[in-house]
Amino acid sequence: MAPKFRLVIWTFIVLSLSATALFALTPTSKLFDLITRVERQFSGLSSYTVELDDMTIKYLRGGNGEPLIMLHGFGADKDNWTRIAKHLSKHYDVIALDIPGFGESTQTLALDYDVFSQVTRLEAFANALNIDQFHLAGSSMGGYIAGNFAAKHAKKVEALWLISPFGVMTAEPSEMFVAVKNGANPAVLPRNESEFNDLFDFLFVDPPFIPSPIVTHLAQKSADRVIINTKIFEQMHRMKDNRPYPDSPLEQALMDYTGKVLVTWGDKDRVLNVDGARVLSSIIPQATIDIMKDVGHLPMLEKPESSAQTFMAFEQGE
Repeated sequence: MAPKFRLVIWTFIVLSLSATALFALTPTSKLFDLITRVERQFSGLSSYTVELDDMTIKYLRGGNGEPLIMLHGFGADKDNWTRIAKHLSKHYDVIALDIPGFGESTQTLALDYDVFSQVTRLEAFANALNIDQFHLAGSSMGGYIAGNFAAKHAKKVEALWLISPFGVMTAEPSEMFVAVKNGANPAVLPRNESEFNDLFDFLFVDPPFIPSPIVTHLAQKSADRVIINTKIFEQMHRMKDNRPYPDSPLEQALMDYTGKVLVTWGDKDRVLNVDGARVLSSIIPQATIDIMKDVGHLPMLEKPESSAQTFMAFEQGE
C-alpha cells in the first residue's frame, strides 16, 4: 500500500473516531448549538438582535449587496436559510429572521400570529434596520406573509420570491390537507418523536443528513411547543371543516401585483400542492415559475445551490 494512500485512510479513521467521541461526550443541546454555529459561520452569517416596542426579534445577517430578507415556514426558524445563504451571501446582504412566535424571537400565547399581525411586524423590523427597499423571500407560511407584505408595500419590495407558499386557497388540496380532512393530525404539528420522524420523511424526497441525537433534540423542542404552535397554526390557516381558509389568500392579495415574482415549488411537495404554482401563474402573469423535479416542500434545504442559482438568474434577467 502506498504511503500516501495509508495516510488518507488513517486520516479518515482518526476523523471518524473524533466525531464519534464528540457525539458520545457532548450533551445534545450543546452539540446542536455547536453544529448551528458552524453552519452559520460557513454561510457567512452572524446572529443579531433588534428590540421592537413589544418584542425581541433575533436574526442572522451576512454578505454583500442589496438586502434580501428571508422568512421561514411554520415550525421552523432562521437557520432554515443557512445552507442556501452560503450561495447567496456573495451577492446579497442576507437577513434571515426568526418570525415572532418561533426560534429565539418573542413567543407568547398573549400575542396574535395571524398574517396581518406578522406583516405589521415585518414592516417594523425592516424600519428598525433602516432598510427601505429589499428583496423578499418566503417559504411556506413565510411565503404567505411575504406575499401579503408585498401586496401592501409594493414599493418596498424589489423582487418577491415565493417558495412553496401557503395561502393559495384554490389550488388542489395537498396530501397533508387531504389527511387532515380525514381526521389526521397535521403533519407539520408533530406531538412526539415518532410524529417528528414522520414529518421529516413528509417534507423531503432526499432528506438532508442529521445525526439521530440531533433529531431527538429537535423532536423534543417541537413537542415542547405544541401549545403555541397549535395557536399559530390555527390563526394562520383559519381551519373550517378541516380545510384551510386563510384570511388573505395569495391569489386575491396579489391579483393586481405588478412587481417581479419568482415562484419555486418542488414537484413532490406533500405539504402544499404544487398546483399552487399554476394558480399563481394565472394570477400573476409576469411571474417566473420554477418547478423543481424530485424535490419536496423545502427546496432551499433539499437543493440549496440550485435554488440559489435560480433566484440569482431570475434577478439578473437570464
